[in-house]
Amino acid sequence: MKISIQLTPLKQAIIASIIAILLLFATNKLRAQSVATKVTFEAVPEYVVKQFTAKHIQNKFYFKFLIQENREDANYVLESSIDGVNFNEVAIKEGVKSPNKQPLLYCYIVDDTTISDRIFRVRITSNKDVTYSNWLDFSSTTDQALVNK
Repeated sequence: MKISIQLTPLKQAIIASIIAILLLFATNKLRAQSVATKVTFEAVPEYVVKQFTAKHIQNKFYFKFLIQENREDANYVLESSIDGVNFNEVAIKEGVKSPNKQPLLYCYIVDDTTISDRIFRVRITSNKDVTYSNWLDFSSTTDQALVNK
């Protein structure tokens, strides 16, 4: 008595794929120690200030602060000064970790009738450290809207 099994072409392809995979694993003796190529990962910076700009229009300062943040505990404080030495706190923004490494935009609007200071910076605070952005200096009488120091 002879038994014959008829397989559909799809079943034949599946069985052939399984056999090929088993043969691949049986003949390949690659070990982790035999890999010669190494990948070195660069350190990810905690934050990157992409942009800090401002414009003075009709008695108001409009500030734009663009940052890529990799920390959970950061805050941004807009500070102002008359002399560039002694700074006063103007506004605070609670920081958020950047989603998918996309920069986040923070904005400040300051009425210039409430302060006489014309030099501004952003203080970046976290549990680890305190850093500062470049200055924006509006103390000169030129039409230039942005001067980095």
